[in-house]
Amino acid sequence: MWEHPLQQTRIARNHTAMHSPRVSALLAAALLLIPLQRAPADTRYVWSDASGDEQVTREPPPQGIVYSRISIPDAISWRRRPEMPKAFTPKTPPSTQELFNQAASSIYWVESVEGDKLNSERITRYGSAVAISDELALTNCHVTRGSGAQLTIGASRTDETGEAELEAADFDADRCVIRSRTLRLQPVKGIRPYDNLEIGETVYTIGNPRRLERTLGNGLVSGKRELQGERWIQFTAPISRGSSGGGLFDAQGNLIGITSLSMRDAQGINFAIPAEEFWK
Repeated sequence: MWEHPLQQTRIARNHTAMHSPRVSALLAAALLLIPLQRAPADTRYVWSDASGDEQVTREPPPQGIVYSRISIPDAISWRRRPEMPKAFTPKTPPSTQELFNQAASSIYWVESVEGDKLNSERITRYGSAVAISDELALTNCHVTRGSGAQLTIGASRTDETGEAELEAADFDADRCVIRSRTLRLQPVKGIRPYDNLEIGETVYTIGNPRRLERTLGNGLVSGKRELQGERWIQFTAPISRGSSGGGLFDAQGNLIGITSLSMRDAQGINFAIPAEEFWK
């Protein structure tokens, strides 16, 4: 089973759940409506399995299981596509501490809230995002999901926060770009292409697992995969709930991927969307 490391809380039930779509559905099973443009909608079914994990599928669940329907619009094109930052190579390799100090400043938390304060089914979802300009950040669509959801972005709970909106989205590939309306972001220094990566390289994750802001992890590139026509970076650095949308960095501090998936009941089998895919 696959799961998105996304933290979700349904306030009325004090419930935390995770997406766990099958490989055949992969990312398409995690995507929900964000109605920014008029677009032909596709239907998904939302339901909970025997473990209490929320499922989002193209087909209705087994008979007798309560479900709800949601709609997914077509992809949303960039309104103002920025130039992708080029990879950089420092004169001397940075220490782990130097790499973290540089890269962590581009990592933000994202909170998505559906429903108002009087709504007993108000849902809050929490994830991560990586800044690529002073107002744009990459994340997963299953972080920003929700019809009419309110998005908030911030560096830490003690710092200034700001409202955000969806800038671009490929829902079936789980690639979303958000725009900060008020908070000025610190972009990454460079983005390294997928084709230049080698298996065995040291990589670092920085995200907000379980609301622990800007947490650092390290591991290796353990594979370069193609699943359902999409390219993926397989890596061993740890990710957890809240890590979705976080950054995967190489040893020079270049962003190489957005942390998105992990394999349940397996150790160190995690996946990131190559960062350059967001420009497609």
